[in-house]
Amino acid sequence: MHRTCFYLAAFISLMTTSVAALAEPAAPPVTAGTQRPNWATTANAGGFYIDLPAVTPDQLIERIRACRTSLTHREEEIAQYLDEHRLNAKDTLITVIIPGGLIYAAIRAGDLEQAKAELAEVNDDRDALARDLLAMQAIAGDLTVAQLQQ
Repeated sequence: MHRTCFYLAAFISLMTTSVAALAEPAAPPVTAGTQRPNWATTANAGGFYIDLPAVTPDQLIERIRACRTSLTHREEEIAQYLDEHRLNAKDTLITVIIPGGLIYAAIRAGDLEQAKAELAEVNDDRDALARDLLAMQAIAGDLTVAQLQQ
């Protein structure tokens, strides 16, 4: 049964692949003269040569600054939300008078707690980026950075 599924998948793959894609010649190997800009060729532990994106420290510093700026804006938005939506006398009156007021109060309190937790997380991330920015400014020379994608 397993072998039949494998053959069926291979058949479907061949039928859906265009003839032009099958006829394309293989890409020429990348040599030092034809290497793409902004890519660094390095050898891994197994001895295989791989291309990794080469990032200049200035580019990386600018990206860190941009992320830190966006986190600062998000922090301001959350702080403004907390100021505008804090529990007050009106909420207490609604809780006492209206049936289901306790549910209303619980939802409002839960929203505020969630906003406070997000504010703490944004602060931690912004502080980590500030430390990274200081570390990057201290490093001189070219860097090779790889990103793990899940």
